[in-house]
Amino acid sequence: MKLSTEKFQINRRKLNTMAVLSALMPVSSIAQTDYPNRPVKVISPFSAGAFTDGITRAYIKELQDRLGQPFVLEHKPGASTNIATSFVSSAPADGHTLLISTLASHSLNKWSYKNLNFDAEKMLSAGMMGVNAFYVVVRSDSPFNSLQDLVKAAKESPTGLAYGSHGEGGANHVVTELFRTQAGIGKLIHVPYKGAESHRDLIAGRLDFMIDGAAINLVMGGRLRALAVAYPKRWPTQEKVPTMAESGYPEVTIATYFGLAAPSGTPVPILEKLNFNMREIAKDADFQKRMLSMNVQALPMTRQETDGFIKLQTEKWKPILRSLNIFFD
Repeated sequence: MKLSTEKFQINRRKLNTMAVLSALMPVSSIAQTDYPNRPVKVISPFSAGAFTDGITRAYIKELQDRLGQPFVLEHKPGASTNIATSFVSSAPADGHTLLISTLASHSLNKWSYKNLNFDAEKMLSAGMMGVNAFYVVVRSDSPFNSLQDLVKAAKESPTGLAYGSHGEGGANHVVTELFRTQAGIGKLIHVPYKGAESHRDLIAGRLDFMIDGAAINLVMGGRLRALAVAYPKRWPTQEKVPTMAESGYPEVTIATYFGLAAPSGTPVPILEKLNFNMREIAKDADFQKRMLSMNVQALPMTRQETDGFIKLQTEKWKPILRSLNIFFD
C-alpha cells in the first residue's frame, strides 16, 4: 500500500477561499442574535473522565463566561462516537445542543460503518478546538527501548503482540493497523476497550503496546514510555521523542482533532457567534499553554477552515480504511 506522506500543514490559501469573508464579518452582526438564551448542552461521544473532558471543559468555561449561559458537558459514549453523533444530528437546530466532533465521528466512520442513520457531513461546524498527537507507548519497564525493538518482537512473535484501543474502528485501532501494514507485521492482537482500562492493562503487562494520545500523561508521570510520535514533526512538549518518520515509517501519521458541530439547519449567525468566541479563546497565549499541558494545540480556525481541515482528513483516511478492510454494520 503506497500512501502519500501526511503533512498536516494548514494551507490557509486553500482552506480560506470563503474564510476571509467570515473573518471580516462585523462583530456587531454576529452579536445581533440573542443566542444562547438558555443552557447549552455539549455532547461528548466518550465516557466521563475521557481525555476530551479536560479540553472541552476548558473551552466551555470560557464560552459560558463570554456568552452568559451555562455550557453543560453530557456524555453519550458508544459505537465509536456514533451514538452521540446520531443524537446531536437529530436535535433541534437552535445551537443549544452541540457535538464534540472528532476524527472518528467526522472522518473515519463515514468509510467504516455501512448503515449509519445520520450523515455527519450535513452537520455544521461551529469551530475547531484543537489537535493532539498520538504516541507509540509501552510500559516503563518494557524490554522495547525503540520502535525498531517493538517491530522486531512483533515479527518474531508466534502469537502476535497485543495492543489496546478505545474501540473498534476508532483512531487507535485504525492507526495501529496502518502501522502494522507499513512495518510488515503479519499479526497483532487487537483488544478494544471502552475507557481507561486499556492504560491500566498496558501498565500491568496485559498489553504489549498502544498508539494513543491520552496516554501521554502516564508517560510524563513515568508509568509508560513513548517510543515515537505519530505526527509529522516532534511534539513541542515531548521534543526528545522521535517521529514515526524518523523511526522509518513516514506514512504512519495521524492528527486527531476536536471541534464543535451543530445539527444541519442551525442558523449561521449562531454558528458565527460561537466561532468568533472560540477563535478569540484559542488565540490567548495562556490558554494555548493550558492546552499544550493537555497534549493539545489550540487552533483558532474559522468555520470554513474547520470544514477544509476535516475534509482533508476524511479524504486521507478513505483509501487507508478501504485497504485495511475495516468495515462494520
